[in-house]
Amino acid sequence: MSSYARRLFWTVALVSSLYCVASASNAATYLYLNSQPGDYVGGGVTQTLTPAEGTFTVSSASSTVSISFNTPDYSQFWELEFGTPQSMKFGKGQYVGAQRTAFRSPMLPGVDVGGDGRGCDTDTGQFLVSDFALAQDGSVARLAIDFEQHCEGAPPALYGSFRYNSKVSQVPRLGIGGAHTLKGNTGTSDGLTEIALSIPSENAVSVQYATEDGTGVQGVDYVAAAGTVTFPAGTTSEYVVVPILGDRLPRGNKTFKIKLNTPTGAGLGPALATVLIRDPNTNQTVLAMSSQPDDYIGQGLQYLITQSDAIFTPSTSANVVTISENNGDYWDTDFAGPTSARLTPGEYLNAQRWPFQPAGVPGLSVDGDSRGCNTLTGNFQVLKAVYRKGTGALQSFAADFEQHCEGQPPALFGWVRVNSLLQQISVSDAFIEGTSAVFTVTLNPALSTAVAVTFSTADGTAVAGTDYVATSQTLGFSPGVLEQTVTVPLLDSGNSPKKIFYGQLSQSSGAAVWVRQGSAAF
Repeated sequence: MSSYARRLFWTVALVSSLYCVASASNAATYLYLNSQPGDYVGGGVTQTLTPAEGTFTVSSASSTVSISFNTPDYSQFWELEFGTPQSMKFGKGQYVGAQRTAFRSPMLPGVDVGGDGRGCDTDTGQFLVSDFALAQDGSVARLAIDFEQHCEGAPPALYGSFRYNSKVSQVPRLGIGGAHTLKGNTGTSDGLTEIALSIPSENAVSVQYATEDGTGVQGVDYVAAAGTVTFPAGTTSEYVVVPILGDRLPRGNKTFKIKLNTPTGAGLGPALATVLIRDPNTNQTVLAMSSQPDDYIGQGLQYLITQSDAIFTPSTSANVVTISENNGDYWDTDFAGPTSARLTPGEYLNAQRWPFQPAGVPGLSVDGDSRGCNTLTGNFQVLKAVYRKGTGALQSFAADFEQHCEGQPPALFGWVRVNSLLQQISVSDAFIEGTSAVFTVTLNPALSTAVAVTFSTADGTAVAGTDYVATSQTLGFSPGVLEQTVTVPLLDSGNSPKKIFYGQLSQSSGAAVWVRQGSAAF
């Protein structure tokens, strides 16, 4: 965008914003849309719709609020739907990491704004609810939402504000939402928490933050952190990084808090968030997958789906165990024994697609995100299978699998657990040793079989070839080995301010990847 276009964009946005703020000095109802150039849904247009132009309808159902607007002749019509994580009733708060509402993970918030015949297939975004009240009959009495939506994950945003019988002014507000992060086996890993600005500001905005203990304790579970986060003009999202301390002790999940204070250039909305640290060294319910290049089901990607990401539904029927994972993409893992007997621990070789396998042959099927195999071959090993007495319900389960779609060589490796221990690989943040960054890659617990994983560097603010030497290698863990290190040469260790790059794990076999990325700051 040219400097002239940028000034024009902010002038139009500011004038419209001032109009809406003025009209909201008393209880007001309006929809303000500020669409960036290239945004499909808003068409790059800034506009304000009021009851003078048409009719607003607002309804609420547990974890969602739906809003509609139309002119009398339907020359303009808009539909907006916002949702909290489905275990929460809709209410005031900052909601980050939103997906399209109707298709979101039950663990995540949802945003979906469409109008005039345009909508998103998928979207991402965030929203702030500053005012929400229900009347005695259950109808919505007041509502104030500021939102940001990115259609199909593209950079251009649709910013907007909706007010319904609300006196909340339309000004930028800072807020922080809840988050979860992962504990490694040693050293530290980066715990990220998003701070959001409700609508863009034409001036820089800043806010201070500090961590506080929850069930987790600073110095034991995390490194205490405090500082200032600055939003350059026009930005709406920044992150706080809190180092998470790793160890091999099974101490369970822990929490800590991040509190915002002393904002500059914006108001302060929800100022306290809880961060959950997931401990891999205790029983858990999880699906991890490592997809080789050209594998159709996994698309060559790495997956880690925990109970912070999805709802898991295990079920059994005769000799079959099925675990369904709803993270918005809907994954199913099915395992069947070769006989009618209940599935028990053991190795099941030469499996074919369940439920079409021949008699006497094990059955396997892993599918998700609308992708499945017509035929498949594979193997799986059941490490644990515990059924509840009387009902036969699945109480605890652990299985590792290898699946080849349509008999092709690329494999989908996976690890599924229900209330069981996961054998996992993690990478820790690097420590700087002279002109080298040394990453530590760990396995826990030790295994009696070989494990392999690929380590590769990735740019951050530091650039390969200028600031460090790009490094990629396959690490092997022979039986009983728990730790490997990777040394990355630094080309410029006198950076000021500090630069950062990353070490990433992929293509694992023999164990799941837990903490996938470590950082190197120098």
